[in-house]
Amino acid sequence: MTIPRLAQAHGLEATYLSFLEALPAAGFRGDVQTDYATRLSAATDNSIYQVLPQAVVFPRSAQDVEVALRLLSEERFRAVRLSPRGGGTGTNGQSLTDGVVLDVSRHMRRVLEVNLREGWARVEPGVVLDQLNEAVAPYGVFFAPNLSPSNRATLGGMINTDACGEGSRVYGRTSDHLLALDTVLLGGQRWTSTPLDRAGLEAAMARDDRAGQAHRTLHAITTEHQALIRQQFPKLQRFMTGYNLALVADPDAGRFDLNYLLAGSEGTLGVVVEAKVRLTKLPAHKQLVVLKYTSFDDALGSARLVAESDPSAIETVDEKILRLAREDILWHRVAPMVTDAPDAPTRAINLVQFTGDDAAAVQAKVDALTAAVDAHRGGPRRPTGYYVAQNAGEIAVLWELRKKGVGLLGNAPGPRKPVPFVEDTVVPPERLADYIAEFRAILDEAGLEYGMFGHVDVGCLHVRPALDLKQHEDERLLQTISDQVATLVRKYGGVMWGEHGRGYRAQYGPDFFGPVLYEQLRRVKAAFDPFNQLNPGKIATAQGTDLAVVPVDGPRRGQQDRQVPAPVRQKFAVAIDCNGNGACFDYSTARVMCPSYKETVDRIHSPKGRATVMREWLRQLAVAGFDPLAQRRARFGDVFRKWGAALARRFGAYDYSHEVYAAMDGCLACKACATQCPVKVDVPDFRAEFYDLYHRRYPRPLRDHFVAGLERVLAPMSRAPSLFNLFFDSRAFRWLLAKTVGIVDAPRLSAPTLSARLHARGLPPFDPAAIRAADEVTRARSVVLLQDAFTTYYEAPVVEAVHDLLTALGYQVHVAPMFENGKALHVKGFMSRFRGLVRRNAQRLRDLSALGLPLVGVDPAVVLTYRAEYPKALGEAPDFRVHLLQEWLAAELDKGATPRPPAVPAPPAVPFQLFGHCTEKALAPKSQDQWRQVFAAFGLDLQHAPVGCCGMSGVYGHEAIHQTESRGLFDKAWAPVLAKTQATPIAD
Repeated sequence: MTIPRLAQAHGLEATYLSFLEALPAAGFRGDVQTDYATRLSAATDNSIYQVLPQAVVFPRSAQDVEVALRLLSEERFRAVRLSPRGGGTGTNGQSLTDGVVLDVSRHMRRVLEVNLREGWARVEPGVVLDQLNEAVAPYGVFFAPNLSPSNRATLGGMINTDACGEGSRVYGRTSDHLLALDTVLLGGQRWTSTPLDRAGLEAAMARDDRAGQAHRTLHAITTEHQALIRQQFPKLQRFMTGYNLALVADPDAGRFDLNYLLAGSEGTLGVVVEAKVRLTKLPAHKQLVVLKYTSFDDALGSARLVAESDPSAIETVDEKILRLAREDILWHRVAPMVTDAPDAPTRAINLVQFTGDDAAAVQAKVDALTAAVDAHRGGPRRPTGYYVAQNAGEIAVLWELRKKGVGLLGNAPGPRKPVPFVEDTVVPPERLADYIAEFRAILDEAGLEYGMFGHVDVGCLHVRPALDLKQHEDERLLQTISDQVATLVRKYGGVMWGEHGRGYRAQYGPDFFGPVLYEQLRRVKAAFDPFNQLNPGKIATAQGTDLAVVPVDGPRRGQQDRQVPAPVRQKFAVAIDCNGNGACFDYSTARVMCPSYKETVDRIHSPKGRATVMREWLRQLAVAGFDPLAQRRARFGDVFRKWGAALARRFGAYDYSHEVYAAMDGCLACKACATQCPVKVDVPDFRAEFYDLYHRRYPRPLRDHFVAGLERVLAPMSRAPSLFNLFFDSRAFRWLLAKTVGIVDAPRLSAPTLSARLHARGLPPFDPAAIRAADEVTRARSVVLLQDAFTTYYEAPVVEAVHDLLTALGYQVHVAPMFENGKALHVKGFMSRFRGLVRRNAQRLRDLSALGLPLVGVDPAVVLTYRAEYPKALGEAPDFRVHLLQEWLAAELDKGATPRPPAVPAPPAVPFQLFGHCTEKALAPKSQDQWRQVFAAFGLDLQHAPVGCCGMSGVYGHEAIHQTESRGLFDKAWAPVLAKTQATPIAD
């Protein structure tokens, strides 16, 4: 059965088509995209909602934004709606729209100016928080609001939600660090807002434009309703109103600051195109204490004890997150610090940080806290133990655990997943424990599991109830619980939206502000956006219009996913379960996920983007009545049907499958997402299945057949390596290979061959009978070395060196016969061939394992295929294990089986620097430290290079269509580090 052509129309409304056509004509120089995949990538964020926009536009400059908002104000485009978008990590659907998404993250991402003398930076809205802080850190300053998604959260998004995060009890919110905002208002006017004195306010109100109207309206509101604003707005540190009328005007001081209104306005009043932000001096000293508890209630209950030690931050993590973290790539690094106290199991922790410029004062606070714990250890609502982080590395990884909390909850087992909709409620800190007890009672009565973490010092706790929103019953529970929590929060004097913006919770605005003040919020909206064109439905709608705000019961992803049959959802769970946390949008080239996104800055080319287009593909297949799990055999007419489909494509026949293919084809198959993503969105896994299905309808490119057959043909080619190398060295052959097959920079075959090299060393043929007959002493010092096509035929000196090293260490090396691994078959989606090969190889590896000797491989990507892809193909965990070289050597050193080798007589004057293999970092997280351990055994110093992807990822860098991206990745990640390193660079 061949997949159908998915020609479902997702056309644009006529008014939007006219608007999008008018943009370039009016001078818009950015990207205008209406393809379905791009629209899908902007249809979700980290919330439960899914709203398909008409288009996504990517401005290149503030002038582009001016053009867009000038056109928007024309009467002919009054029905057009536009929402600005930054990092796309919102948990409440703040930037989702059925109109036009204006995404500033692709091009407007420059740090424009840093003024250290005056202590500020000027940035574009697409700048990522970590990007700014890494740029200014060498000067001893930072932008203080510290969010969990700091590696992908944009400054524009932080401003639009008035974000805060870790350390807010000391540093406050984003709005507290804004010196000036450059905002484009409806109509295209660009306005720079700064704190105004009375004269400045009078001048602003005298203007005959939208800025003047806004200032006049706000002055009137804050003057007429000052007493009610002071009475009604809660006195909370983590209080994001949406339109913060409480801080806009200070009549006593004669100050007026529009920035406090724009911050937290979620793009409903204008589009921020530049921000001048205050930089804060980095504290000279930092310490972190991990407090351990037997229950989450105890962790909450001891908040007052902890607060008395005057820390800069207190963050709580519950048992569910700790349990999920045990399956995460970072657990081996945090386990020694958060594991159980001697006398009680650890089910929750508080991370308590102390900062300051006086080392003695910081140490005194730590000592006071630990002494208080020791004095009351194990008492009611008291810690059972603690751990004081020893260095900056330990502090960083503990905060990484906290930052991963949201994502880890998305990886909870079962169909019900913890989801955000009541997750950033805030109450006075002294009432938090009682509030949470009632909150938990609501969830317990509904029979729900939930995860909790957050900022107990400021009364803000993130609670995510586990729901399966593909089920109608859980959809109803969502609304019920949301209403109950809203009532509970008001009872305790808090608000529903303490940190993450309002978005689809805007319906509760009137309940919290009352009818009079809520009407003033609508009046504010009308002054800036009278026809509800800017991110409509969020916070409040314009006074004088009848548009409703978006409801909690809005359009959700689960409503789309439920159309996919349950067995298909289970098969493709790694795509379906993506919760949009956006960890794959990490901007840093020093980290491995996600290389294709780092190079393209295109959300489609990320694990989240690929999971999104895959989910929709599965949905459309289901609607078309096609079962992707159905097995089939190739038929005689398939070739003719494929070429007929290819011909139809050439003549413009639309098929959504082509958009999915384009997204998948940009993936490097590095496997970073399989572990670095908290939800484990394993793109290479579902990409292989997609390729297999896609190519039932459409013919494969010649390069796929070339790559898939490479392992098989290298063996006969290696019989005459010099002859074939003449071809590989020929300019004409290389041109032909690039033009016909699409392969560039083909490597030369090793000459002499590996077999010749080993024969010269007197290595006998592989003999299982002789291995079995060997005595126990000999067997204990023996190892089976597995060949792989890539090192055996292209890098024979490496395999030779492995043999020589192990022999020098006193091991008898048995080199197993070469057999095809199938990695390339999986990469290109030849799944039937791959599964058959895996079954045959599994028996080979069982036979080798039965010899009782360790199996060791050389190439990391090949070795790790036995762990990652083989179990899935077999449907069970294999009863054999192939070790990476450094894994096995480190284990031998640990157990003393290998005598410590003598130190190198004359160690190099400079250390070695390891440029690690991406797949190895992803699937074997201890592997890099194991290399360091092995080198140290020889008295050699090995450091880890702070790099991500080199751009090759196996065959990817040899494919002509990816050559530009491959070189771009190398230039971004490896080239700068290689250029400045003083060490000896090495790579595995």
